[in-house]
Amino acid sequence: MAVSKTSLVNKALTLAGATPITNITDDTNNARIVNRVYEISLKSILGECKWNFATQRVLLVSSATTMAWYYTNETTVYVRPSACIRIFGTNDDDAEWREEGDLIISDTTGLGIIYTYYLDDPSKYPSSFVEAFIDKLCSDIGYMIINDKQAGAAFLEKYNKISLTKAMAENAQIGKHQYLKDDAWELAKTQNTSPSA
Repeated sequence: MAVSKTSLVNKALTLAGATPITNITDDTNNARIVNRVYEISLKSILGECKWNFATQRVLLVSSATTMAWYYTNETTVYVRPSACIRIFGTNDDDAEWREEGDLIISDTTGLGIIYTYYLDDPSKYPSSFVEAFIDKLCSDIGYMIINDKQAGAAFLEKYNKISLTKAMAENAQIGKHQYLKDDAWELAKTQNTSPSA
């Protein structure tokens, strides 16, 4: 059975000791509170890690926006993808880039990025992510729904120390591991060569 928003939210409500809802769009106190925190909580957990199920690659679209001034060599302006939560890398390891508002400014033309995007379809979440997201929701609604600050704090601690860690560990075990490129400092220490100036 696929996980729906309502079933996900109902598990969080049940764990928090609150009354479940019929539908996430209900006009009940619990549904209204969950609706207020759901998107924020989801964006928060999606930004925690390069989740394999919510990762995309894209070649950036140039922007016609001109900046008042630029850093040296950084004169290419791109539009940041609207669903982008967090950027984890580019197609050019040597590219210099920075995010400014809805723009990405770089010294590289044809820049591509790999990023975590806002995926609001619980049927595509792995089970460990679902469990972590439920704990995140419990911590966010704990005080508002059941008026228990300690319960919210306990769920936040469980989220940070157990469920998020487990979900991130499982996520890291999928596929071939990526390695950081050695920099000149590392090579100087291990290969006794001097970095190029």
